[in-house]
Amino acid sequence: MSDWIYKPKIEEMSDAELAGRIRAAMEFENPHPIKTIPYVGKVSEQVTYDFSELVARCPVTGYLDFYRARIDFIPGSLLPELKSLKLYYFGFADLPISHEHLAARIYTEFCQAVKPVACRLKLTAGIRGGIETTILVGEKDL
Repeated sequence: MSDWIYKPKIEEMSDAELAGRIRAAMEFENPHPIKTIPYVGKVSEQVTYDFSELVARCPVTGYLDFYRARIDFIPGSLLPELKSLKLYYFGFADLPISHEHLAARIYTEFCQAVKPVACRLKLTAGIRGGIETTILVGEKDL
């Protein structure tokens, strides 16, 4: 995504530019899809994957944003292959995307690939401008 033109502050980016950037980030094809393996455990179990090395870029400035992604889920018949999940996360490293859109993408794509019985994503962004941001998507009871 090196062809993006970044601005020093949001006031210098038009609404149309920002909207186009958001749409492009949501349509971006991650070069590392989540691969799956069969789950044959035959018990209902809750699984947690907690990843603290997720990075993406601010859609305005291009500065790196740092995240912690925690996925809690109950497997159906599939599990993510963990190396592919890690590579999937690395696929966002150069993508200019907002916290909320990143959470929506990860949750949606994880659920599409793994097809869990239930799932929740907690995405915690590194503090920016003194604001701590946490996004929760999915089942509230996990």
